[in-house]
Amino acid sequence: MVYRLIFVFIFIVFAYADDMKKVAIFNFQNQGIKTDVAQSIPEKIQKELRKIGSYEFLNSQNINTIITEKRINIEDCTDTCLVQIAKLAGADHALIGTVLFQDNLFTISARLLDVVAGMAIQEISFETDDKNELLQFGLHYLAAGLAGKPLPENNGGTKMYTVTLEAISVSETDFFRSSFGEPYPVYIILTENGNLIWETHVGHLRGYRTLKESFVLALNAESIYELEIYDPGFQQDEMHYRITSPIGIWPFQEKRHTLGEWSFIELSQQSEPDMTYKPNKKIKK
Repeated sequence: MVYRLIFVFIFIVFAYADDMKKVAIFNFQNQGIKTDVAQSIPEKIQKELRKIGSYEFLNSQNINTIITEKRINIEDCTDTCLVQIAKLAGADHALIGTVLFQDNLFTISARLLDVVAGMAIQEISFETDDKNELLQFGLHYLAAGLAGKPLPENNGGTKMYTVTLEAISVSETDFFRSSFGEPYPVYIILTENGNLIWETHVGHLRGYRTLKESFVLALNAESIYELEIYDPGFQQDEMHYRITSPIGIWPFQEKRHTLGEWSFIELSQQSEPDMTYKPNKKIKK
């Protein structure tokens, strides 16, 4: 029985490996974008496709070897030429694309070509006036389209940030103690459109505490964010502190928020323009 299970497992693994399509990915044609930014795009899309698609990517060194041996001028290589290179490298598909900056708009498009038919089997594009959004949400959007997945909603603009709980000052005046005189732990939660996306607690101590607790989140331009700070004691509205931001803004854009009379929380944020978009994960309460 054990041997049968092992055999079945091995068979499934190899069957899955056979289904993996081999892809040769090429540098995107660049029109108006900084060279280093354009050259980073194929690698970032490749990382996204590894997460959501059934693809095996060929080693770029093998592709470059073919280009050198065949004395191909890659700058003059047409789509047909790139497909032939991919075919020689043993790929099933060639991934090619263009990134363009024109009339204050950034446009990125990508096509997945079948090397046998020489035709596009997936084609997707994304347009924005924000370069950071292009490199974050735009690449996430392209990867989903190329993998044949449902296209994510843009939400009017999304950006990735590292946000930090810098410190908190907890006063006896603003938070409860138990009937035995013991302080309750202080909880901090963040919601997006009412959905819990982050939570922590800072223990029972009162006074000023340095936290330096950081995490990565996506700021969606059409979402409503609320930061709640409270203790689980005799909960009353006047001691359950809510920091609600207007649509498309969140509490981390202000360095300090007052809680009650004497308490406060200190926050910070740092933009992550090189980080590809990742939707905030909902936490079950």
